[in-house]
Parts: sequence; structure tokens; C-alpha cells
Amino acid sequence: MSRHTLDNQGRSGYNRAVRKPKYFVAIVPEALKDHTDLKVLLGKMKRTLKDREKEVRWSAPEMWHITLQFLGELNSEELTRAYSAINSWQPQIKQLDLKIQGVGAFPDPQDARVIWLGVQNSQELKKLQIGLKAHLNAHNIETVEDRPFLPHLTLARLRNLQSVSDLVKLGGRKSFGEYKISDVILFESVVQGAMVKYVPISRKRIAPTAAQ
Repeated sequence: MSRHTLDNQGRSGYNRAVRKPKYFVAIVPEALKDHTDLKVLLGKMKRTLKDREKEVRWSAPEMWHITLQFLGELNSEELTRAYSAINSWQPQIKQLDLKIQGVGAFPDPQDARVIWLGVQNSQELKKLQIGLKAHLNAHNIETVEDRPFLPHLTLARLRNLQSVSDLVKLGGRKSFGEYKISDVILFESVVQGAMVKYVPISRKRIAPTAAQ
């Protein structure tokens, strides 16, 4: 599973300089890649791009995920703490059903770097993300971004800022289903040749709490 960068606000991810591995914690709606309406939409988007296609780098379906926390570069001691923290964490949610709906762009459809699918920020998702951040901080693992949590799934990145209003309009507020999430995953982002690979190195099962 791979993806180019994880910047929620769409800063450029095309710097090819050699870099150290980076780490992030994410959830994966694995069945989304098989959604028929989404496949149709992606085909329409690519046809609409025409000569702009070379400016776009599409995320392969097996790379799709929603970032909960971006940890950045970690030394060996920090990575050990992060691994331990994920393994000892007990998510306090009943269950997580992820609703995927709508298409948008960062920072703006008129001047976009990223095209994304929207993810409903449900109470359970908020609780999961806040609980994870607090647990990591308690284990002296700093989280890189302090901006408001804006859950999304990156479909594509653009080499240069440009309008993608036509592509966003194609997706509108369409729904692409709901997905039960069973695992939270710690990923390592590594460069392999010209590709950036996202390697899962630890999984934490979401064990639903009893209904109140």
C-alpha cells in the first residue's frame, strides 16, 4: 500500500530528494476500491482531464487510506515507543462505520494540489482520532500536525496548482458507501526507486466497547 505524501492541506509531494522513512497512523476502507460508482467516476475524471492528465498523479486504489496521525521522521527509540504505544492502546469506541461521500480539493478547487474523497467525521471517528493523539502524546510521541482533523482520502495530486472545479463537480456529493473499519495501522513510508511505498508495520484491532 502506498501514497505520495500525507499533507492534509495539499502541499506539494513531488520532491524527489532522498529522505528518511516517515511514519503515520491510518485506517483503510479496503472494499472501497471495488465500488462500481467510484470506478465510473474516476474514468469520467480521467477523460475530462484530456491534455491535463500528465499533470496528475493518481493514487492507486490499494494505496487509499485516511490518516489519523502523521508522526513524521522517527529515530529508532521513538519508533520503538510508537510501536509500543499502538500495541498498548485500547480504542474506546463501539464500532467504526466509515461513510465516504463527496469530492473536493485542497487547498481550493480553483487552485488545487490534491483531489480527495470526503469522509464523514462521525462522533466515533472523532473519538478514535482524539484518543489516539492523547495516547501517543502520553508515550512521548509527538504528532506533527496541530490543525483541525479533516478526514479525507486522497485520489490524486497535481504537479502544479490548477483549477479542478470540473472534476469536483463530477463527483459532487455522491455517496460511495459505508465501510466497517476493524484495524488502525501504523505505516512506514519509504522510497523505493521512483516510488514511495507505505508499509504496514503494526496493526491494532478495534475492539468495540459494550453499548451504553
